[in-house]
Amino acid sequence: MINILIILFIIGLIFGSFFNVVGLRIPKRESIIYPNSHCPNCQSFLSWKDNIPVISYILLKGKCRYCHVPISKIYPITEFSVGLLFMFAAYEMETNDLVISLALISLLTLATITDIHYFIIPNKLLSFFMGLFIIIRVLHPLDTWYDSLLGFLISYLLILLLIIISRGGMGAGDMKFLAVIGFLTGTKIALLGFMFAILLGGLYGIYLLIIKRKNKSNYIPFGPFISIGILISYYYHNEIISFYITALTN
Repeated sequence: MINILIILFIIGLIFGSFFNVVGLRIPKRESIIYPNSHCPNCQSFLSWKDNIPVISYILLKGKCRYCHVPISKIYPITEFSVGLLFMFAAYEMETNDLVISLALISLLTLATITDIHYFIIPNKLLSFFMGLFIIIRVLHPLDTWYDSLLGFLISYLLILLLIIISRGGMGAGDMKFLAVIGFLTGTKIALLGFMFAILLGGLYGIYLLIIKRKNKSNYIPFGPFISIGILISYYYHNEIISFYITALTN
């Protein structure tokens, strides 16, 4: 088991590095293959020794080898986070569910990157994963097969309602993002994850207003909070629901 966890961690590091490229290029409609990885400041192409996930960042002391401009911390953070999440998925999930879990983590990571950097979740990204999730659910349907359709529809309509109520305070990308997730996970996980996203987003908003004294008009990307909420719900929904049922019945 330990060997599997180590292997998944290393694979996660590699995928995390790839997700950085995909997440930063797709919104700009750039190829994810060409050109090769390069410094966004001096445009120098990076050699293999500058592209080792996390390790290269540490060895370079967080700066470009050529122009010495600081490298964004988002790169090693994403690589290390995906490594941990892949390893955690292998620890938590049954073999048949591991691929599903890794696919979900991949979407959540990519959507978080694009939303943080560009405040959008691209349709191209969501279309790709929707196609992948359809294949997954045809091969491995939920216990109640139509729950995928309900998860998609209810998640879509829920955020659509919030968009109308908030008069555009939440984006259409969030609506489609949660709908795609709802198709894979089903209604229960999607709605519980959304509740956690609202809670976390609200706490972060209060933190900005009171502690950081930021203007309330500043836009806060909601995609990262959806991602965190869904991860919590996906792995611990049974425990969370049982806890609340026990608390309400006692």
